[in-house]
Amino acid sequence: MQFGDIVSFDVSVFVGGVHGDNCATVIVGDSEDLDLDKGDDASKDIISARRLVKAAKESLEAGIQQCRPGACLTEIGEAIEKVSDEYNYNSIRAYRGHGIGEVFHCSPYVKHYRNSDRLELTPGMIFTIEPMIVEGSYECSEWPSDGWTVVTNDGGRAAQFEHTVLITSDGVEILTVP
Repeated sequence: MQFGDIVSFDVSVFVGGVHGDNCATVIVGDSEDLDLDKGDDASKDIISARRLVKAAKESLEAGIQQCRPGACLTEIGEAIEKVSDEYNYNSIRAYRGHGIGEVFHCSPYVKHYRNSDRLELTPGMIFTIEPMIVEGSYECSEWPSDGWTVVTNDGGRAAQFEHTVLITSDGVEILTVP
């Protein structure tokens, strides 16, 4: 890794017979006390990385804000893609959020872009929202060496944040907040 690289850590647990899943992104070497007024390439890389990470956080927050009883699954993807559009970024289409509990990946599957998946959200539903926001094309692939690491096909950087959420009788509860 190099200064300014963007790295996402996707962590899952299995406790008491149920799964949990979340993800966060960091910028290698970044800190609040960095002097970014130099205008050099390293400063520009950090500034653009911060913008991408901010967009990814905001897209997750926008998706979560749509979660309530009676809402439609399509509203989540719409809200996420609206944020990525505002930043002139894209949302990866190959991966989705998913239902989670005793089974790790199950329905409902949550697309992080505009779609026509009509499903009403009801109390008791538990699923992840995990948009991967990218600078360039949304096309991506996995490294064959580990079958897990995802990279964009065009080399554009990506940032991802994820939470596991529960639809409650009056809204949503984020289950993966420390």
